[in-house]
Amino acid sequence: MLVAHVPGEKIMAETPNNAGPVASDSTFRRTRRRVADVLFSRNKDEAWTRVVDISLILLIALNVVAVMLDSVHTIHVSYGVYLHTFELVSVLVFSLEYVLRIWSAVDNPWQAQYRRPLVGRLRFAGTAMAVIDLLAILPFYLGAFGLMDLRFLRVLRLLRIFKLTRYSGSMTLLFQVLRAEARTVGAALFVLLLMLVIASSLAFMVEGVSHPGGGFASIPEAMYWGVITMTTVGYGDVVPSSPAGKLLTSVLAIISVAMVALPAGILASGFTSAVQRRREQMEDKIEEALADGSFSAEDEAEIADLVERLNMSEADVRAIRMSVHRDMGDARPCPHCGRKPDEPGTQP
Repeated sequence: MLVAHVPGEKIMAETPNNAGPVASDSTFRRTRRRVADVLFSRNKDEAWTRVVDISLILLIALNVVAVMLDSVHTIHVSYGVYLHTFELVSVLVFSLEYVLRIWSAVDNPWQAQYRRPLVGRLRFAGTAMAVIDLLAILPFYLGAFGLMDLRFLRVLRLLRIFKLTRYSGSMTLLFQVLRAEARTVGAALFVLLLMLVIASSLAFMVEGVSHPGGGFASIPEAMYWGVITMTTVGYGDVVPSSPAGKLLTSVLAIISVAMVALPAGILASGFTSAVQRRREQMEDKIEEALADGSFSAEDEAEIADLVERLNMSEADVRAIRMSVHRDMGDARPCPHCGRKPDEPGTQP
């Protein structure tokens, strides 16, 4: 149906009755998406992301210093009020950060598994970093309700230092290696535990109650000697007195040199494998980008994002690029015959 236009009147666009709520919902979603971009962004050059990250890093570091200073009695008496006020402000900031991360997790552009409103947020709340964020503020609220001893509360506040792992690619790599090598390291630690129990039992049998210092009066007491001997610390406060005990100590110390170093070797191997996997991932990405012969702006952006996620240095990336360019250059077909250098019939 045609609608006549009367001169001088404004033409009003027909809008549904719920236009207000739709606009409000759109603003709500944009705000949540913007919060997710700032809190979860991998683009550390973005202004707001840098401001938020640096501010939180400084606040975490100052909190750790404040906890240590608060343990000094004279400082606690003189400046306890200021430290408590700083604690209140810090908890408010960390609480707000935790709530905003839970709220905006569904819009995390790099984690599609959190898209569902309820299940996604619960799944995010169970991640390691979300649990660390919760532990950073939980002691304060438990102490406020009198559910925790104040001295124990001070120590738990140091858990906030683990929030720094979110901003350290090296720490992230460490946790990834620990998670990947958990079973192997666990097996090595189990062997060390067996050695400790056996050595402590033998020391109890050899030394027993006859030891003048009473350091081997029971197997649990002998375990202290076993730990000190196996780690080759050798405090000297508990030492065997009999020839058999001294022989046992010598044998245990020699064997333990290799056994105690075993978990370190496993983790070192895990680090090497993880770094190699990152290098291979970067090589695959560069080869994919060079498939058409050159880098596009989109390829450069994707590679930059991958470099940020893998926490690789510019020197490593340049070396990988040169290696890939060289390998792909050698594999390019001959402009005359169309064959690759490694194909039969190709003239050198």
